[in-house]
Amino acid sequence: MKTCSNCGSVTFDDMEMCFDCMSFFEKPQYESENDNTETAVRLQVVLADYFNYELLLQKLEGSSLSVGSASENAIVIPQEHLATHLMEVFYAHGQIWAESTCASSQAIVDEIPLCGTVRIQPGTEISIGDATITLLEA
Repeated sequence: MKTCSNCGSVTFDDMEMCFDCMSFFEKPQYESENDNTETAVRLQVVLADYFNYELLLQKLEGSSLSVGSASENAIVIPQEHLATHLMEVFYAHGQIWAESTCASSQAIVDEIPLCGTVRIQPGTEISIGDATITLLEA
């Protein structure tokens, strides 16, 4: 058994994170010391007059962030006219992708309506209602 240094709860030795405070027992490494390769992608989410923040998407095959108006999404756009689960931003095959999960195209990728799956690169802007998601670093 091991004890979380953050909150003091006890869990099994094979657990990677504390499920009480959601902190990792070993801090995730975002930059490799040997080859200086990034292991996470930086995204910026902006909703004018409400919020502006950055988040990371780990470069692990299949890791993803859900986007929509429902509270269970990783990126919540608090606008009632948007779909509850609008799209996914994910890492696969060494690239970053955006995929529409809603039949009505409510997301715009660099001024083109998102339909299906598209590869995105640094500088790509995804517009959803009044919000903008920008891929800062890949």
